[in-house]
Amino acid sequence: MTIIAIALVDRKGRKFLLGLGSAGIIVSLVCTGLLFHNSENLRVDARTPLQAMVAPDQTLKFVYDKESAVSLSARIPGSGAVEAQQPTSLVVIYSYGDFRAATKVVRSDDSAAKPLEITREGCVPANKVVAFFSNPFGNLDVARGAPLQIDNALITVIPSSRNGWMVAITLFGFMAFFAVGPGVCVWLALSELMPTRIRSNGMSIALLINQAVSTTIAAVFLPTVGKYGYSTMFFGFAACTVIYFVTATWFLPETKGKTLEEIEAYFEGSAGAK
Repeated sequence: MTIIAIALVDRKGRKFLLGLGSAGIIVSLVCTGLLFHNSENLRVDARTPLQAMVAPDQTLKFVYDKESAVSLSARIPGSGAVEAQQPTSLVVIYSYGDFRAATKVVRSDDSAAKPLEITREGCVPANKVVAFFSNPFGNLDVARGAPLQIDNALITVIPSSRNGWMVAITLFGFMAFFAVGPGVCVWLALSELMPTRIRSNGMSIALLINQAVSTTIAAVFLPTVGKYGYSTMFFGFAACTVIYFVTATWFLPETKGKTLEEIEAYFEGSAGAK
């Protein structure tokens, strides 16, 4: 798809490809969010019954199978009980003080799965150096004596393989449209839109902002998914891309076939830039 975009960028123009790519990204992300939303609607949070199972030494160990899945869901007020024949998955997000961790995802139909075991050693860093990189604002000394807190214990009915293929297709669609539009055009358009006198500084600032946003997304992705689900994250990405689409479609000038001087004159309001 990148090769196709390179072949089209000087024929169709930057604005056309950015509009096409961002529109496709919006559709792909919304479809992905809807697929996850349909699955996450069937999710129940078993943190209350699991919190009651915490041992006096602030550890938790139990086997997750069909019977325990039904038992846990039945103890959650206001939720429909999980049926024994429905395969489900469970992931537990827990914390000791300021430090959080998550267990591996286990399935109720996996007879070979090991028991879930939550201990302080699996969550609290061993020293202050590791603690700083885990949570710069966390208090390690307090965490070493803090009680175990079950933040989320998400029981989810496992979707069909068809649902999984649909998610894969929509994500591949996102990748394809990104490659056609922003992946190729954004840095080209930026370099052309920057006036010559500030191009080096302008591109440096753009790259810095790009990396800062990427780092922020990486930092908030897992905490957001853990608290609100994948659908919220993908809908949020789609909403941000709507702003991108509006900017590329209505405010970005077409730079195809124009010299850098003509582009600069356009932004200066020169009548010669048409």
